[in-house]
Amino acid sequence: MDITKVTVWVPDLAALNQVLSAAKVDHDCGSPKRDADGNFVIHLYATPAEAQKIIALNFRHEVDPNYGQTLEQRQTEVSTTDRFQGGTVAPTGLGVKR
Repeated sequence: MDITKVTVWVPDLAALNQVLSAAKVDHDCGSPKRDADGNFVIHLYATPAEAQKIIALNFRHEVDPNYGQTLEQRQTEVSTTDRFQGGTVAPTGLGVKR
């Protein structure tokens, strides 16, 4: 997988909108968190070419160009066992069963 993770710190909503509209990226679920200095911290996932568009904006950033390889390694840790046996076994736990 050729995916780059870019963590970006931006000072305000205008800068956040600028970053998000600069490239085709995916991002974490939920609203961006703020750091101790009040900056928004966002984690973006993109192709290397799209990541370069974010980097070119010159906001503080960190880049993980090997994030795709990390994802591939982590996928090997995921079970392929069908614990519900094709729907014949109901889930257990605290959730509401309907």
